[in-house]
Amino acid sequence: MKGLNGIAVTDHDTIEGAMKIVRMIESPRGDNRLGNLIAIPGIEVSTRQGHLLGLNVTMSIPRGLDVEEAIERIHDAGGVAVAAHPWILFKRGIGLDSKILSYGLDAIEVMNSSAFPFWLSARKCREFARRHNLPQTAGSDSHIPETIGLAYTIISECETKIESLMESIRKGLTKPAGRGMPLSLRVKRALDALRGVS
Repeated sequence: MKGLNGIAVTDHDTIEGAMKIVRMIESPRGDNRLGNLIAIPGIEVSTRQGHLLGLNVTMSIPRGLDVEEAIERIHDAGGVAVAAHPWILFKRGIGLDSKILSYGLDAIEVMNSSAFPFWLSARKCREFARRHNLPQTAGSDSHIPETIGLAYTIISECETKIESLMESIRKGLTKPAGRGMPLSLRVKRALDALRGVS
């Protein structure tokens, strides 16, 4: 699948899609349609301050919480809390103010392929993460299949167990990589959203 070894499924305010993928991969019938792909269940929580990714989360976390409480619930569920697209136009990120350092975040998504303008967003987020020594991730933020894998996180840990991968993120053994979404796919995604496809 586009050269990826794994995917994180983080739908907005629900774990339904993530759990469906996990069940498909862990099927007792052995009809693993995703091959050896690692599926990390998760959620993208809409907090009062902005969007927050919970990786390795298999329980629902309600929207509308303060970001600190959402992070606490992610941690209680054994997950990793990542600031989703903290500096981005047209989406709700938590921002890059130094107050986010007190939230208890595990990492910051410094590269999000749907960010606009992509390179400015990536540069600002990366500079902030480096300045404050925060682990960095990247994600495609895919709402259509064509955008899967445009941005991705390289984890320098060989272990394929999900908990080991989460620990690698916490330790900052990651490298964000990828590119922004091409204009043609931005238009397709917008049209699909208008038609209610995504």
